[in-house]
Amino acid sequence: MNQYLVNGDPTSAPFYNNKYLGINAVDPTVAIGPNPLLITESRAMMNYNALQATLRQRLTDGLEYTVNYTYSKSMTNSLGNYALNVNGYSGAFQNYYDSAADYGPAGYDATHNLSFTSVYALPAGRGQKYFTNANRAMDEVIGGWKVSAVGVVWSGFPETITGPGNNSNSFGTSRANQYRKLKIVNRKIFPTASNPHGNWFGTDPSAIPCTTPGVDNGVCAFGVPAPNTFGTSRNGAVRAPGFVNVDLSAFKDFQTYKQQTIGFRFDAFNAFNIVSYGNPDTGILDSNFGEIALNGSIRSTERHLQFSLRYTF
Repeated sequence: MNQYLVNGDPTSAPFYNNKYLGINAVDPTVAIGPNPLLITESRAMMNYNALQATLRQRLTDGLEYTVNYTYSKSMTNSLGNYALNVNGYSGAFQNYYDSAADYGPAGYDATHNLSFTSVYALPAGRGQKYFTNANRAMDEVIGGWKVSAVGVVWSGFPETITGPGNNSNSFGTSRANQYRKLKIVNRKIFPTASNPHGNWFGTDPSAIPCTTPGVDNGVCAFGVPAPNTFGTSRNGAVRAPGFVNVDLSAFKDFQTYKQQTIGFRFDAFNAFNIVSYGNPDTGILDSNFGEIALNGSIRSTERHLQFSLRYTF
């Protein structure tokens, strides 16, 4: 049996030389034809490396907080069969005989990840640093308050630039060709006079894809592969916008009778009303390539305010 080669080396793909697969099978009448074939195997790999740091302030002068930061890189050659909110990824290899070509940042890779939580007892009211001699009525108003803040911040997830659907007659996602590095200039989400549609990849000529199959115009970063070829762009070639959310709270317990209290709490979710956008379109033949659909691709929710009372007896 002939040993087929991939990039000059014998392939380790276990079904590559199977005599019953493909158009060159020994008996085409019983062979599986040239249509896409999904084969599930244990050939995927992934790795994760990170620097993790924690800064913690235990309760001191009414303040306590914890800050966690992770700088990481997660790499894989297959997203698997579980969907993630990223564009262009597939659990199947683009080229079954060259799984290394799918190696790139995992769809859930976030280079920077920061989270924090804090609580501060305001030093005001009887026995506190400020207004220590306040009368009972004043102390009920200003004393005993606590404020807290909780936040998460992470950088954008990787996205894959895709070519025409099934350009290479592969079960996996067909990727675009990458001819050179994408240069980000005048990146805008909302339309402007110079960028009437808004584009996450900006207005540099390199952000305009080459749409003629297999042709590099000398400027574009990404282009359509020639018919029946595999795209050269890697998984995770670009990044989506990041995510920011901060929640704030203020709360206090009011003494009523003996050990009974009324607890008041005010919460502001996404307190600063920060909009965290979703994924840009990554299909190079799409008319909205690079655009973020504001009506359905926003990761954050609008600011929500909540008041609550709790009676304890």
